[in-house]
Amino acid sequence: MPMKRAKLALNRTFSAAEMELVRRGVIPEEMEDKWFIYWEDGTLYFHRSWTGLCIYVVRFSSDGEGCRMTEALVNRDPAQWRGMDDKADAALISYLIDVLLLRRPADFPLAGDSPEEQAIMMWGLVGRAMLRQYPEEQ
Repeated sequence: MPMKRAKLALNRTFSAAEMELVRRGVIPEEMEDKWFIYWEDGTLYFHRSWTGLCIYVVRFSSDGEGCRMTEALVNRDPAQWRGMDDKADAALISYLIDVLLLRRPADFPLAGDSPEEQAIMMWGLVGRAMLRQYPEEQ
């Protein structure tokens, strides 16, 4: 994570069963797998699979039987990540967790100027997961 970063407050709760899936992360197998995601010491790390660049560092705390997502550090180096909108990044973190880790449908949080542009944006962010194709579970 570069020094140029933003800190976002997050507030989303996950059940114990959901956290089991979140903690598994994602190890990319193909070029179409866009993220390497792993869990370490109560923190979820999101790296772009091709470049290895760290984009999100998401912290969790215990919340009853599950966990609550409390904050994220977001890469703000424009040479590494084009996102510069805190609200969009917060929505994208939840979307990535839903689609890549929990493997359930979710509304794509970013708007394109056309359906084609939105599909290209979605492909760039989740690749084959938009077609409900995933790497093998670890």
